[in-house]
Amino acid sequence: VHIDIDAAEIGKNKAVEYSVCADIGASLECLNELFETKQVEMNAPVLKEWVDDVLEQKAQKAMAYPEYEDAIAPQHAIQVLEEVTEGNAVVSTGVGQHQMWAAQWYRFAEPRRWLTSGGLGSMGYGLPAALGAAAAFKAAGEKVTVVDIDGDGSFIMNVQELATLKAEELDVKVMILNNQHLGMVVQWEDRFYKANRAHTYLGLKGEEWHKTNDEAQIYPDFVMMAASFGIPARRVIHKADLREAIEEMVNSEGPYLLDVMVPHIEHVLPMIPGGGGFKDTISDGDGSMFHEEREMKGL
Repeated sequence: VHIDIDAAEIGKNKAVEYSVCADIGASLECLNELFETKQVEMNAPVLKEWVDDVLEQKAQKAMAYPEYEDAIAPQHAIQVLEEVTEGNAVVSTGVGQHQMWAAQWYRFAEPRRWLTSGGLGSMGYGLPAALGAAAAFKAAGEKVTVVDIDGDGSFIMNVQELATLKAEELDVKVMILNNQHLGMVVQWEDRFYKANRAHTYLGLKGEEWHKTNDEAQIYPDFVMMAASFGIPARRVIHKADLREAIEEMVNSEGPYLLDVMVPHIEHVLPMIPGGGGFKDTISDGDGSMFHEEREMKGL
């Protein structure tokens, strides 16, 4: 069954047996009413069989990420944020890997706390969306933690809104998962283009923090940038310092920026290649395997 308000979308990617061209909200309300009035009966045995199969697949192919000794896995940073906020934050995102990791690893305690542009791909959405949420809560006199989980590529798109953040005295926390790259594009370069880079490295030429571990080579310097707007900020590089840094961010009064340095080799998984189907799902590996292959070939 495919419900879509746009008739052109129905059956475009997958053949459907039944189609409904309508608003999803009204359609679900109608479906609920049919179930509640017993006009439609659920096939309990078939439903249970399906649920059991889903749970089995979930157990066999549970999501996971690498546990680095010192480096901070981006998924781990989001999990720690969820633990510190107890899942009660309003979370906005930009577009890219950080967006997908936030959807996967931040478990919300309540609905209607997720602000994202979805598939529209609006890089830079995270900070303005967080500002809007914080302004609404401020006007209502409510104290709610609002966090923009952002990537360095997306954040730079609307970095000027730090001025709005300061001028309007809005309580927004910005947690940047900074891998010094356009991470989602890098993932596709790794997987399908032999790790060839097409201007997806955002740092300075010849200076790559991931190779040198020289903190002076991190570019741009978001901590200094935030300071220039009058906003407290901090950078965290080591896993052992992460929880304390996130607690400091969440517990601070007013706006705060936390620059979390993460490896650029991490991939969002599982993923389905463009033009592929569920049978083609990629569920393991990261960028290091492709970089090693290039080095072996002398590329």
